[in-house]
Amino acid sequence: MRSLAFLLLLSLFLFSNENNYKVSKNLEISGLVLNKLNLDVKELEKLSYFKSGSTPVICMSGETKDNVKSYEGVLLKDLLDKAVIDINSRKDFNKIYIQAISSDGYEAIFSYNEIFNTKLGDNIIVFYKKNGKYLEDYQGKIALISIDDIRNGPRHIKWLEKIIVGKI
Repeated sequence: MRSLAFLLLLSLFLFSNENNYKVSKNLEISGLVLNKLNLDVKELEKLSYFKSGSTPVICMSGETKDNVKSYEGVLLKDLLDKAVIDINSRKDFNKIYIQAISSDGYEAIFSYNEIFNTKLGDNIIVFYKKNGKYLEDYQGKIALISIDDIRNGPRHIKWLEKIIVGKI
């Protein structure tokens, strides 16, 4: 009987921690930008709209975790254009990085050149809809994915709350 009670308490503890996420309702863009932004989903919807095609989500091991019909949102480079990256010298573009941070502390990094000088930048999306539906709380309301990464799972940021532009 004690074993059963212990297992019940343990399972309640484990499952109650599954929903320990902080929903991201706003996206802050800061750092080396002239226009700091703080956008919610309604404000993101007013910006340039992007809709992806079908996309598998592949984790680092190569396993397909999800098959998404579409993502809807705004390209990361369009948000950065709106924020206006503050650069003094053309040589500094090679030193600029963009850090995407979730409310649970998960992070991904992009270089300026990766976003603005490769085709990859045409498919890095800050999204608020997946498969035609707004993201649920457990998905974070606002998220990011680099669709064209070979293994795009590691740069799939649920609960996206900050984008920081920095310089090395």
